[in-house]
Amino acid sequence: MACFFQGVHVAPPQRGICGGGLGEMGCALPSAIGASFARNKGEVLCLVGDGGMMINLQELQTIVHHQLPIKIIVFENDGYAMIKGTHRNIKIPYTGVDKASGVSMPDFWEVAQAFKISTCNVRTWGDAKLFLPIMMDHKGPFLAQIHIDPEQVFAPRLQPIRNEDGTMTPPKFYELSP
Repeated sequence: MACFFQGVHVAPPQRGICGGGLGEMGCALPSAIGASFARNKGEVLCLVGDGGMMINLQELQTIVHHQLPIKIIVFENDGYAMIKGTHRNIKIPYTGVDKASGVSMPDFWEVAQAFKISTCNVRTWGDAKLFLPIMMDHKGPFLAQIHIDPEQVFAPRLQPIRNEDGTMTPPKFYELSP
């Protein structure tokens, strides 16, 4: 998740790896698997949104099969937050981005249970203080489902501009918003 690099200090020998597009869905879980294998089944922390998780859900079985010590944090926000933000910005109704507009996500706690992956639900800062150390100390795979505001705004980010005639103007890099 792009927000990782805005708020986390990584100290050597740790590394933070992010896809170049800062918003590409579906690369987090397979990248975490590759990083774990590259480190001889080393521990990896994977941050993924619920939409991105849906693209590669089957990779949970790869993690279980190889007993990779990947810690997965799924940010659950009822759909595709980046697309919601674009819809909100250009003032069009949500379509296919959340439960109300036709797309729903599973309960990832239940999904992890189905794959026999240790799991927890995080709804409050108290939950985070309790469960995240347990997750990090766990020796095998672990999935933490973190519930966040479905309307959480991602900032700064480039936002397309809707012109009065309905056409779109792509933003310039220096026009990061807000």
